[in-house]
Amino acid sequence: MKKIFAIIATVSFLGTAMAQDVTPCDELFFSEYVEGSRNNKALEIYNPSNRTIDLKDYRVTRWQNGSATWSNQYSDVLSGSIGPKETKVLVIDKRDTTKTGLDTPVVAGLRNKGDIFLSPVYEVSYSMYFNGDDAMSLDRYYEEFTTWVPVDIMGKIGERPPFGGWSDSFPYNSGLGKWYTANHTLVRKREVLTGIDTIAPVRRGVTTTVPQAANPQFFNPSDEWILYPIDFFDSLGSHDCGCLTLSTQELEKTISVYPNPVNDVLIVRSHTKITTVQLMDLKGMQIEVPVSMGISGEVVKISTENLKDGIWILRVQLENGVTLTRKIQK
Repeated sequence: MKKIFAIIATVSFLGTAMAQDVTPCDELFFSEYVEGSRNNKALEIYNPSNRTIDLKDYRVTRWQNGSATWSNQYSDVLSGSIGPKETKVLVIDKRDTTKTGLDTPVVAGLRNKGDIFLSPVYEVSYSMYFNGDDAMSLDRYYEEFTTWVPVDIMGKIGERPPFGGWSDSFPYNSGLGKWYTANHTLVRKREVLTGIDTIAPVRRGVTTTVPQAANPQFFNPSDEWILYPIDFFDSLGSHDCGCLTLSTQELEKTISVYPNPVNDVLIVRSHTKITTVQLMDLKGMQIEVPVSMGISGEVVKISTENLKDGIWILRVQLENGVTLTRKIQK
């Protein structure tokens, strides 16, 4: 298991790294949220990508009562793996039907939906004891930066709605309008293809800037979530997402190749692992050039210092099967 570093400082969501939207259909995100009666608490995570993802690099975090510091949050690291286009249902670990009070068991209808059970003891692990006024984040561990970064946020970190939850009426935290995050089940809309926007992780070898998450200025749950009654569990265990039909052409647009025109070094960056890169002339003949692969395989540096001036063809193959070609000018 990766070593967890607690950053004893207020979380910053305003980095100086290169700003870029999260690649659609490539990163895990919350697809369902259950804030029900008593201990009926659950979160569903969806994998929109075409690859299996190891969950040991992910955790869920409860930002209790408006907390915004890593030193004062409650997290549980996940385990196992999640397959392509699959879900994992996280349920609070209250399964002993003989218990009462704070340990009242989750009802059978929710208990039977669970894939991963978290936070069995309140004094030890707190993440799944959330209420409607607690922001929740899904965090990913970046080994090269030795830190955790939110890849999706439910609510707004650092804000506690004084009336119990976020609503659909501006400024969404005043109790006006219809409450969403308290005493309801929420399902992510089909057109949502990723979690929150992020300042893209820039890998070692390009810059050492730590990736930052884009905490929303205002959290309007009605933008991306469908409201269901309290203790509604029927849709847990599957998720209808537009990523099932997103075209290869649309996915190709999410890969960055720069600078172009190039001088000495060409950089290829993707949120999906790059398996091979080839540089070819206009006749299709491959040109041998020095290539350096980043730690995660998501950034490649191609040395073009000795390449002749002209037009070249770059071909990139991704782990998810997408193939990209670009014309490169030197």
